Amino acid sequence: MSAEVSIIVTSRDEDPAILQATLDGLRATTRGVAIEIIVIDDGSSTPVVCEGPGVSLVRNSHPMGVCGSRRLGAELAGAKVLAWVDAHMSFGEYWLEQMLVHTSSGALLCSPFWDYDLQTCLCWGADFVWNSTRNYMEQKVPGFGLQHRVMPVRELAPEVPMVIGACYMMRRDSYERMGGFSPLFRTWGIDEQDLSARAWISGAGVRCVTSAKVGHLSRTAFPYPVSFDHIEFNQIVMLRTLFEPQTVRKLEHCFEPLPKQVRSWLSSTGLASWRNMVQATRRLSDRQFFSRFLPGLAEELDLRAA
Repeated sequence: MSAEVSIIVTSRDEDPAILQATLDGLRATTRGVAIEIIVIDDGSSTPVVCEGPGVSLVRNSHPMGVCGSRRLGAELAGAKVLAWVDAHMSFGEYWLEQMLVHTSSGALLCSPFWDYDLQTCLCWGADFVWNSTRNYMEQKVPGFGLQHRVMPVRELAPEVPMVIGACYMMRRDSYERMGGFSPLFRTWGIDEQDLSARAWISGAGVRCVTSAKVGHLSRTAFPYPVSFDHIEFNQIVMLRTLFEPQTVRKLEHCFEPLPKQVRSWLSSTGLASWRNMVQATRRLSDRQFFSRFLPGLAEELDLRAA
């Protein structure tokens, strides 16, 4: 029987017991749906070993990063519905069925963000925020950030500005129409901001399926190296490929001076092809996007005229 849903699990230097618990949890809570599970081992120091039926394992010889691994998983997937989860997740009963109900909207979907023990819901999607300063001591980089939406909602699948929580789903045709996860991003950083913004600008939209219960193991440190340079590079790539040139010029002032490594990476990275693809999907102008999601910034930078 062919899979109805392809579930893509990205892993790099994950605790083997935690990854196995994630896979066991997926199988235990999706018995009513035909699924395939694709594990992308993103160049872990010790190669991933997966146990159990219905799991395909692909190993990157060198790390591609979270975005690249999620994109690779989608390329290998065979189902008409795609789902992405982290390697350190927990799942309530019927979470998958609850999310599948809303795939017909064509929107990018997320579950609410529950804690790993599934006792407390931390947020229902997120809002875009803009940071205009750089202060690494305070974990601040210029560009797009996020703020959790902590007020409970009663709607079954309300529109939200941004996905968060590391359990995402989308129909394959909608995903491919908007281009999928960025092929240019480095190790980690702003995947959710970029994908959500492009979902809105391409007309797909973003929704949170409030009845789906999925937990995420939060940590104080990464199991692999993550640098601010990677995050700032991703921020600039997002700006230069998604927005109109006059908007980019105004927003990039916040990044000056660009770190030397970021300038070097940008000089050797071709953006034109990806930008052309992204712009071909556009249904919202910069003015419409910023007026809806960051109205203060739209007014501050006079993006109303963009």
